Amino acid sequence: MLISKRKLRLALLCVSLVAIVFLIIDAVIELHLNNEFKYYKTFFQRHQGGLQGVYDPLNVKQIPAETIMELRDSALDRTREDPTYISWNKFAYVNYVADSEYLCNTLIQFEKLKQSGTEAKLVLLISDRLLDDKHSEIDITRRRLDVLKNLGQDQVVIKPIQNIVKPKDSTPWHNSFTKLLVFNQTEFERVVYLDNDAILHDNLDELFFLPNNITFAAPLAYWFLSPGDIEKGYKDIQKEKGSSNSLKRYVTDLELRVKKGVSLYNFLPNLPTSLYLDAKNVAKDMMQSSGSASPLFKLRRGKKAIKAKFASNLMVIKPNEKTFRTISEKLIPRALKKKDQYDMDLINDELYNLRKIVYQQFKLFRKVNTEFKPQILVLPYAKYGMLTGSIRKYSHHALLADDIIGYERKVTGKLKSLREIVEDSKYIHFSDYPIAKPWHYKSPKDLECKLDEQDKDKFSEKDVCQVWTSVYEEYLDARKICQ
Repeated sequence: MLISKRKLRLALLCVSLVAIVFLIIDAVIELHLNNEFKYYKTFFQRHQGGLQGVYDPLNVKQIPAETIMELRDSALDRTREDPTYISWNKFAYVNYVADSEYLCNTLIQFEKLKQSGTEAKLVLLISDRLLDDKHSEIDITRRRLDVLKNLGQDQVVIKPIQNIVKPKDSTPWHNSFTKLLVFNQTEFERVVYLDNDAILHDNLDELFFLPNNITFAAPLAYWFLSPGDIEKGYKDIQKEKGSSNSLKRYVTDLELRVKKGVSLYNFLPNLPTSLYLDAKNVAKDMMQSSGSASPLFKLRRGKKAIKAKFASNLMVIKPNEKTFRTISEKLIPRALKKKDQYDMDLINDELYNLRKIVYQQFKLFRKVNTEFKPQILVLPYAKYGMLTGSIRKYSHHALLADDIIGYERKVTGKLKSLREIVEDSKYIHFSDYPIAKPWHYKSPKDLECKLDEQDKDKFSEKDVCQVWTSVYEEYLDARKICQ
């Protein structure tokens, strides 16, 4: 018994020593990474103007709407010299329809895109179940598909697909993984995916002309951010840049760079790191996200939630076989087994987790500086990802007015009016819980616009409800094409 106790004490001592060694190693790596991170952060702030072919790996970049339009205009200007410069057959807008009631929405969106002059392909991924002769609504489906084809025989592409269904799930999102088939549309160089329960105000052709190295761009799910998150982000950018947070300065500089045809990336506004990293210990966050830390290190540290998440209702994608293979063979099978995990969770937790991305960027940069090429961008959400519910929510109005987070768009000290913001938006998604989707109503009169009690004394209920109702009126009027 005495010997066994000694052996036990010896074993415990050995385990303790091993644990201490692991913790010391992790602490040394953490310290080194933090110092390296700070060094390169300062380096890029001081030398961004003189860097050629070297990109900032330590930040996630936002691109202003004005710069996106400048890139489009630059590409269109080049077609005057070379008519073959833009090959529209390489670009596509993509919808998916897994439920028959959504087919009319695709018809509305594709008609709007056609009317607004796009020459890109219009691709519908439609569930093969809806095309079955025995389906209860097959006659309506056929009629709507005929109208869709008549928008342009050479432009409209209809692809039957199999739904990816989450088993034993009765939520409205049980088919949502089906949208990830958009990553498999590899015959196109770049696609703009659109959830079709939304209204379009114009084509989005400018999104095809984002820098070539960008493989994924989307707006942020801004509705997850609190006023405190935004305020902290603003202060972080001000402290980092040591100057005003005026977006105009960036837009002017970026306009000149587009006209000169030189690289933009290092000059784009940074997304505040406080939204996806722990500023006090960046190394800890990156090591945990990568899985490179020891299990003891992970137990020792809490994991801070990432506040900046991509929305999945509008995505600009460069389809890639390798990426889709990862999605279809690894990520979706794993996500189907998890409760309450859907397309947006997979995109943000696995595919485009900002914390992991910064770590991977930095890791590649450290290996060979010039090997790192940025692949993601954050799009302005008021322009490309507004929710109808935000129109009625006072706390969201300032968010919508300044949709490059951490920066001020206003110049005169006056924000855009709510009506101007809504009219300027190109893509507005119908999300207004507990109000149903708009096709469940025959007339705008059937809709009741209600403000939260705490918002009623902050702005005019009449004015807000007029703007909100106008979006629904626009949709219901457009829906006549489906009759």
